[in-house]
Amino acid sequence: MRRYCSFVILILISALAFGQAPKKTRNVAKTDAASVNHRKISVQYTEGLKAYYNGNTAEALKVFNGILLDNPKHDASHFMLARIHTDRQELNDAVASLQQAIKLDKNNIWYKVDLADLYLQMEEYPAAAKLLEQICKEKTNNEYYLYSLSEAYLQMKKLDKVISTYDRMEDIIGHNDEITRAKVSIWLYMNKVKEAVGEYDKLIKLYPHNADYYVQAGKIYQSNGMSAQAMPYFQKAVENHSNDPELNFMMARYWEQQGNDEQVQQCMLRVFANPSVGVPEKSSYLRKMLADVLKTKDAKKMQAVEQLADTVVALHPTESIGYLTKASICSMRKEYATAASYFEKALSYDNTSFAVWDDYCYVLNQLGAWERLVKYEKDLNELFPQNARMLCNLGLGYLFKKNADKAIEYLMQAKTFAYEKEQLNLIYEALSEAYKLKGDADAARQWREKAGK
Repeated sequence: MRRYCSFVILILISALAFGQAPKKTRNVAKTDAASVNHRKISVQYTEGLKAYYNGNTAEALKVFNGILLDNPKHDASHFMLARIHTDRQELNDAVASLQQAIKLDKNNIWYKVDLADLYLQMEEYPAAAKLLEQICKEKTNNEYYLYSLSEAYLQMKKLDKVISTYDRMEDIIGHNDEITRAKVSIWLYMNKVKEAVGEYDKLIKLYPHNADYYVQAGKIYQSNGMSAQAMPYFQKAVENHSNDPELNFMMARYWEQQGNDEQVQQCMLRVFANPSVGVPEKSSYLRKMLADVLKTKDAKKMQAVEQLADTVVALHPTESIGYLTKASICSMRKEYATAASYFEKALSYDNTSFAVWDDYCYVLNQLGAWERLVKYEKDLNELFPQNARMLCNLGLGYLFKKNADKAIEYLMQAKTFAYEKEQLNLIYEALSEAYKLKGDADAARQWREKAGK
């Protein structure tokens, strides 16, 4: 009897220890059926995925639809059906499948992201924005979802919300120049210049020694006709980066609008003294200034051009533009001997321009020094073999050197290509002088008479 009681107590203790108090009997058959059904769906779903990723979408569609016949609440199958419909561009069906998947699993972020992407594709921007706002509240540290949200707001023309979304992106990733430029563009589109500059004001507070932010802010004001507001930014930029060429160009334009030629010149001298500024840019500015001087004959402007030309010569001694500018200034001042020397220096580096040769010949004519042209005989023959003016000038060069035969040779060639009466008369007169030098008085008289007709 004692042995039986001990056995009963042992059974009761064991039951209590393993939580098997004899309350209800477990329905083993029902539990087993659920497990079997779950395993069956898992196997089917795996087969459906395999078919989908192997490109057999028809089979995958059959499998996932089959799963949903047995279990309409299988959210993953609804999701895969949405993928298949999307691939087939059956977007409305894809949306319906995703909506069903989300209804069954409200916490699955991927379902919502795919649905938002579909709304964007279908240009249903309000629906996309509403869903993306939910997503961004759930995932507060993902800038990609915010970017999609900004795209929806942009298409809806809700520009203030686009900017606030960009601000939220920068809260995650930090300052981004591309985002700043995008915000500035939007503010300017809305004609809010001050707000556009404000984007750079924020950056200036963070990075006060970055000259570029001052420059960009100043450029916004200047390009919108607000030069007075631009200037403090440019001046602040100069404190940090006084030799920046773009900055000095902009400041020069500002001072030009204000009529302050002295300040313009100081800015341009800094530009011209910067070796990183290319010769073509400097040449373009010099030619523009030189053309203005030729019109106005203004002595101060002439001096300013000469200063810049001296800077170019010092910094770029093998470029012709500095010497050409100096030559032109000297020619305008009637300092022909100096002008001729500068033209010859320029031609030693670049002899391809007819206009330069023409200006040089004008100076030689003023000096009565045509013989200096003869040393360029080979160059002129190669460059201008049928140009009546250059051939005539070579003839004059040999005439001044007292070489009658060579003078006649070039003058006769010039006559072949000359058509204007004034040009022909000059050639005839030169031929008359050449034959006179040769001692042929009759020929000299004939050419002189021809020139008089």
